[in-house]
Amino acid sequence: MAQSKQLAKILKGKIWKFFGGIKPQELKKTGDIPIRELPLPDSVSLPVNRYLGQGGKIIVSVGDKVKVGQPLTIPGGNRNVPLHASISGEIVAISDHIIAHPSGALETCITIKNDGKDDIYPPEPLKDWETSDADTLLKRIRDYGVEGLGGAQFQTAAKLGSSIKGNRNCNIFIVNGCECEPVATCDDRLMQERAKDIVSGIKVIKRILKPKAVIIAIEDNKTNAIKAIKNAAKDEAIVRVLPTLYPSGAARNLIKIVTGIEIPYSEHTSDCGIVVDNVETVFAVKQAVIDGIPLTKRTVTVDGEKLSDHGNAWIRLGSSVNFVLKQFGYTEQPSNKVIFGGPFMGFTLPDLSIPVTKSCTCLFTPSEKELPPAGIERNCIRCGRCARVCPSRLVPYRMYALSKAGDHKKTLNCGIKDCTECGCCAYVCPSKIPLTSQFRKEKAIIRILDDKQRRTDRAKERMKLHDERLKEEAKIREAKRQAALARIAKQKEAATKNAEPSNSENKISDSARKAAIAAALARKKNQDKNSAAAANLSPEELQQRRQAAIAAALARKKAQSAAEKTNTVINETAEKTDKNLTVQSTDGLKPKAYQEISPEELKRRRQAAIAAALARKKAQSLTVDKQTNTKQD
Repeated sequence: MAQSKQLAKILKGKIWKFFGGIKPQELKKTGDIPIRELPLPDSVSLPVNRYLGQGGKIIVSVGDKVKVGQPLTIPGGNRNVPLHASISGEIVAISDHIIAHPSGALETCITIKNDGKDDIYPPEPLKDWETSDADTLLKRIRDYGVEGLGGAQFQTAAKLGSSIKGNRNCNIFIVNGCECEPVATCDDRLMQERAKDIVSGIKVIKRILKPKAVIIAIEDNKTNAIKAIKNAAKDEAIVRVLPTLYPSGAARNLIKIVTGIEIPYSEHTSDCGIVVDNVETVFAVKQAVIDGIPLTKRTVTVDGEKLSDHGNAWIRLGSSVNFVLKQFGYTEQPSNKVIFGGPFMGFTLPDLSIPVTKSCTCLFTPSEKELPPAGIERNCIRCGRCARVCPSRLVPYRMYALSKAGDHKKTLNCGIKDCTECGCCAYVCPSKIPLTSQFRKEKAIIRILDDKQRRTDRAKERMKLHDERLKEEAKIREAKRQAALARIAKQKEAATKNAEPSNSENKISDSARKAAIAAALARKKNQDKNSAAAANLSPEELQQRRQAAIAAALARKKAQSAAEKTNTVINETAEKTDKNLTVQSTDGLKPKAYQEISPEELKRRRQAAIAAALARKKAQSLTVDKQTNTKQD
């Protein structure tokens, strides 16, 4: 019942107030100037990192020809969208290029050189979108590169899908047409000129979310836009006119104004049954689904007294800021300042070659009258003005002191992540302290520290798993070692049992040992007898026995030498015979006479040759013996 009563109040038009806020100079001089189409740039540079994600990849190469709206990347993960070519031409580089960041950081960009044809990739309208289910529509929105064009650049399909995931339901869909940022009027002009297209985009999103109420919120300083939207919306949505207050366009502040509900910073708005989308995002949804046109350009407000002209323009994504400003009569000077995104939420550009992205709502080149110098920074006097205007209910002066002291943990506990960087605190600070810049820097440091901590945690987890694996391996090795020791012990026990002889074996061993000892004693006894007998011989008999032993040894030596010579003769004769019988002719063929001899005949001839050689050797030996005996006689 409480929810239905609150919804009844919302539908009746009740408006609440959010905490804090300021009323700066609006500087909206371009609200009555129609949106114009700029000439095509000579080249565009499209940053790709946020369009890839884990597992994403670039699907084009240097030298490829592309058309307007052709996909250049395949995104990884559910929170990334593909990048599309914004002009037709040739890809001349895929390399690092300066991007829209206060630090002038480099990022991989795809650079396309314009061929002047502006060929369009064939559009594919979703003709049956009125009967398509939510998944089909969400896929189309994602595939056609639609992201939040209010400045946050959050993936639209992911935001819409999360609000209906599982058992969730969307209660209220809010179309944000507040455009509270000073100077910017691109949303105002879009509502005046494309009100019907915006309402068509609302119909597509209503098909996805099926909300209980659709509210288009517009600040009361946009009278022409309010009139155009009311005429186009009719029964499709409720137009809610809000008092002008900065930053009423922030999602949580807008929800508070329209519904009276405060969304915790720990929760996403879409998770709480409320979805907020910018009017230009809704227009891009209509183009993607109904017209089949990817997001390749957006409206941007170009203003400032450093320009000879000003207004709103359709700008191709990836066009350089320098190219855009030159279309409005900008002359670059060292003292000039160019702000990317508006005087409060934007930042000063370090280089004008930076490309225009989907998050760019405004390019502002102010004079000192429009944006006075910040002045000399002084010490904080603890006046508390920053805390009174902070829409996030933070205490900026305390966060600033902790941040400057380098106490990042306490700064985090003070709610630095809830800071929307709206700039209200710096605007009202009497000491001219650049609070917003410090908070932006502090959040970047915390992101780096968080990333470092995540890497450290992952390393610790890997080391923990490594240690556990080593312990497990050590346990396995110890178990194997114990098992091996048990096997060795069993083997030793079995060997000991097998080595122990039986009584019968012992008896046999003893008898064999005794027989061996007896034989040895007998040999010793015989040797002793021979020695004794030798001792009784006369010297002449001992000399004769010694000569007989020597003669016997010489005879054995002579017989051994003769046998060796005989073997040598046999081998040499066999080799010579084989060589003679196997001589080849000069043309590599054996002689015909040899070819006609059978193997048996060869064997017989070889044996005959060996026998003849042995006979000759024997005859030579007899002759030598005769001569030796004759000489001795």
